[in-house]
Amino acid sequence: MSFSFDLAVTLQRQTSRMMRSKVIRKRQRDICKRQEIPFDLVIEIIKRLPSKSLMRFKSVSKLCLSIICSQYFTNLSSLPRIYMWLGFDKEKILVSSSSSPGLDGSFVVDQDLTIPAMKGYSVSHVYRGLMCFTNGPNAQIYNTTTRQLVVLPDIEESNIIAKDHKFRKIIYHIAHDSVHDQYKVICIVSRRKSRRIVKILLEHWVFTLGGGVSSGWRKIPSPCPPHTPFTQGLTINGRMYYLGLVPNLLSPVFVRFDIISEEISVLQKAEDAFWCRYYYTEIIEYDGRIAILDHSDLIKDGVTLLWVMEDEVKNMWSKKTLVLHYSQMNMVKTHIVHNMSLRVQGTTRNGDVILVPQHIFRTGHDQIIVLPQVTTLFYVFLYNLQKNQLRKVEIKSNRYHTKRWDVIGLEDIENFMNV
Repeated sequence: MSFSFDLAVTLQRQTSRMMRSKVIRKRQRDICKRQEIPFDLVIEIIKRLPSKSLMRFKSVSKLCLSIICSQYFTNLSSLPRIYMWLGFDKEKILVSSSSSPGLDGSFVVDQDLTIPAMKGYSVSHVYRGLMCFTNGPNAQIYNTTTRQLVVLPDIEESNIIAKDHKFRKIIYHIAHDSVHDQYKVICIVSRRKSRRIVKILLEHWVFTLGGGVSSGWRKIPSPCPPHTPFTQGLTINGRMYYLGLVPNLLSPVFVRFDIISEEISVLQKAEDAFWCRYYYTEIIEYDGRIAILDHSDLIKDGVTLLWVMEDEVKNMWSKKTLVLHYSQMNMVKTHIVHNMSLRVQGTTRNGDVILVPQHIFRTGHDQIIVLPQVTTLFYVFLYNLQKNQLRKVEIKSNRYHTKRWDVIGLEDIENFMNV
C-alpha cells in the first residue's frame, strides 16, 4: 500500500509539472504571436554572430538555414578580409587577415585556410567568399567560410582542353546569377595552333554550382573574332567583362558575357586607349560602371589613365588623367624599387583599387619571372580613383616571416551557401 501511495504521488507530481510546462510553452507562443520580432531585427541579430556560431545556427531550423544561406544575407557587409599565399621551403599556405581594431587601417593575419587538397593548385579568382583553385585544366571551388571544397568535373567534350599544348590558355571565373540565385563557373579555353600559325581556337563553357548530380559543363557559342583572353574577368550588374587579344589586330576586343542569359557579345572599346601596354591594362569597376585602367606610368610619373563606360549602347566613354600628389608619389617610390611593379587585384566595395607589389624580371617578349618580394613586411596599396588618394595598408603577422608572399584578393562577404 505504501508503494502504491508513493507511486501515485510521483505520477501526480510529474503530471503537474507537465501541465505547468505546457502552460508555460503556450504562454511563450502567445507572447511571440503578440510581440513578433521584426525580420530586420532578426537579421541584425544574426549578422552580429561569428562565423562558427552561424554555421551551428544553420541547423536550428529551416528558417534559420534559409536566412543564413540567402543571397540577401550574403550581400550584407562584413569585415573585409585580405587573402594571401605564403611560400616556405617545403610548403605553400593560404591565410587571411581581418581589419585591425585600431585606427591605423592595417590588417592582421588571423586565419590559416590551408587544406591538403589545394597542394599544387593556385588561386585564379576570389569572388563573394568563393575561391577558384586551378592546376592546368583542373579546377576546384573553395568556400572560405564553410571550408567546403568542390572538385569540378573535367570538360570531356572540349576539343582544346583535353590536349596539353604550349599555346593553350585556360581561365576560370566565378559569377552569380541574381535571377535564379545560382553561382556559375565560366571557363574560357583558347589555343594558337602553333607559333607560326596564328589561328585561334576558342571555347566558352559554363558550370552551375549546386546543380545536382545531373549538372555538367555546357558549351556556349563563342563570339567572333576568335581571341585569347589576357585579363581576368570582372563581374558587375550581372555581366562579366574581359579583354581579349586577336591576331593581326593592334588593339584587343572588349567581350561581355551575360550571366543570366549566357549570351556572349563583342563590344566596342575606347578608341584612344594605349592598348600596346597589355600588362598594365585592366578592367575595373568605377562608381558602379565598367572602366579600363592604364597604370603603366604610375610608379615612374605618378600618372594613371582611366576610361569609364558612360553608355554601353552608344559606346560613350569618358577619359580621365589622374596625377598623384608629390607626397604620395614619394611613398610609392620608397616601397617600389627596381624591377618591381604594381598589379591590379580588383576593387573594394568602397571603390578603392587594390594594387599588389610584384618583384618581376622580364626575360623577353611576354615572358616574366616573378621573384620573391624584397621584404618580409606584407602590404598593399589602395587607390581611390574618385578622390585621387593612394594609401599604403600593412598586413601584420607575428607568426609568418617570408619574402615569398602574394596578395590574391580582398573580400568583405561571408558566404554560407553549400557549393
